[in-house]
Formats: sequence, C-alpha cells, structure tokens
Amino acid sequence: MRDDGTGADQAVSVSPTRLRIGIFLVFLWWIPVWLAAPVLADVFGLDSHDVLVWLIVVQTVVGLAGVLVVGRQIARIMKGIPARRMLPTVWHVLRHGTIDAAR
Repeated sequence: MRDDGTGADQAVSVSPTRLRIGIFLVFLWWIPVWLAAPVLADVFGLDSHDVLVWLIVVQTVVGLAGVLVVGRQIARIMKGIPARRMLPTVWHVLRHGTIDAAR
C-alpha cells in the first residue's frame, strides 16, 4: 500500500472468498423464500405457519451471518486505505481477488 500521509501504508489481508460468500449470503437474505412455505408445508405434510416461521428464522440467521462476514472483510479493507477509495477497492477485491492493484 502507498503512504499518503494517513498511515494507510500498512499491509491489508483480505479474503476475497469470504467477501464473496458473505455477499452471496446477504443476497440469499433478500430472496423471498417465505413464499415457498405453503408448498413446502403441503409436500412434507406440516403446518404452513410453522414452516413459514422456520423459513424466516433460518433466512434471517443466514443473512446476519453474511453481514458479519462482509463487515469483517470491509473493516479490514478500511484499515489500509483512505475512506474515499473503499468502494472501488471492495469492487476490485470482488472481481480480481486482490487488493494490491486497486489504487
């Protein structure tokens, strides 16, 4: 990393795989899986209300896990770069898997 007077010259280690998985989990959180509750209830012979509640709970846990994973990776990125370069750097890590050439 370059030294621009802000202390941003420290090495930053970011896992692009974790960042991608976290974003995928957040996208899963946005999909309206609860619409499948009546179908799943009919297929498995369960109460549709119980299936709906479990789908919502599982989907929320998956989404929150994704937010946690993404948040940790973005926090690592922000430690090593200026704030104005955060979004381009995150995009570069998503596309290329490295943080070095995102200047």
